[in-house]
Amino acid sequence: MISPAQIKILTNSKNRGKFLIKPLSTGFGITLGNSLRRVLISYLEGYAIYYIMINGVKHEFSYIDGVIENLTEIILNLKQIRFKLKSKIYKKIPEQFTIFLTKKKSKITAGDLCGSITCFEVLNPNLLILNKELDTNLKITLGIKKGVGYIPVEKKKNKIGKIPIDTIFSPIINVSLKVETCEVNNCYESDSLIIDIRTDGSITPKKALKKASSILIQHFTLFFNGKKTELKLPIKSTDYKERIKYLYMQKLLNCLKFAKIKTWADLVKVKNLGLAYDSESEYNFGNFGGGDYGLDLSKYQIKISNKKKRIKNFREKMRKIVKLRNVIKRRKMTKTNETPK
Repeated sequence: MISPAQIKILTNSKNRGKFLIKPLSTGFGITLGNSLRRVLISYLEGYAIYYIMINGVKHEFSYIDGVIENLTEIILNLKQIRFKLKSKIYKKIPEQFTIFLTKKKSKITAGDLCGSITCFEVLNPNLLILNKELDTNLKITLGIKKGVGYIPVEKKKNKIGKIPIDTIFSPIINVSLKVETCEVNNCYESDSLIIDIRTDGSITPKKALKKASSILIQHFTLFFNGKKTELKLPIKSTDYKERIKYLYMQKLLNCLKFAKIKTWADLVKVKNLGLAYDSESEYNFGNFGGGDYGLDLSKYQIKISNKKKRIKNFREKMRKIVKLRNVIKRRKMTKTNETPK
């Protein structure tokens, strides 16, 4: 398995972002891309209009005096308005805003709602909502709330005077994926994933990608037993080549772990490995971070216990046992020589 070693930002703006993730194991480009795409489109929070009230209007198929568009066309225009909370200072955000259209203006756009909706910023103020006669005055009440995904009218309770609207809360407009092959160690078997994210401006693409990945992590922790079975990535490792070296070292250490080799003492037992042997009948372990072996495993966060003292004690015990055996043999030999023939 190959873990992604690099996340590169190709393009980054307020509404659009392009991200490159590589290298990935074969097939993981589609797996990771599809899961991120579903979360980005369906599970990010946003603000939208969910009902409308107009004086003298009881249902969505009625006409309004002095207005060219019917109510269905007005609702379709209102659904396209994108909101952004101005600041997080507001503890309680009102869900209902009343707007009085008394200006002598024939074209009403989304920007004309900003005076009444104080805690929200309208991201598309030039959007046309309706055309009316100059002398026509309107009182419109909009319901705005925070939600996730898409909620159709059928799932809403219809109250008298309130006309429900199909609500799209998601701040993501579109997410496209592209999977290509990636070169790792002169081999073109790995995947690279390119994610293109377009938002409405209420959230940046970079922040949206972080939120989507955190939602996936929260769900996958249900299968996590709490034990640290995998190696941790270096905290400050931004260089691509260092991450690649780390991944290959991780593979090597996983092989040692599978063979139940956790310490240098376990490694000494392997035949024909070529470790140095001193004249004092002790293996020369050296420093695990240096020596003649050129291994620096401190950044891989692996604790290797030094068993020099245990090996010394074991060898001393073995020498004592050998001495005792020799003494017993000599006594037996002396007894057999002293007995008469």
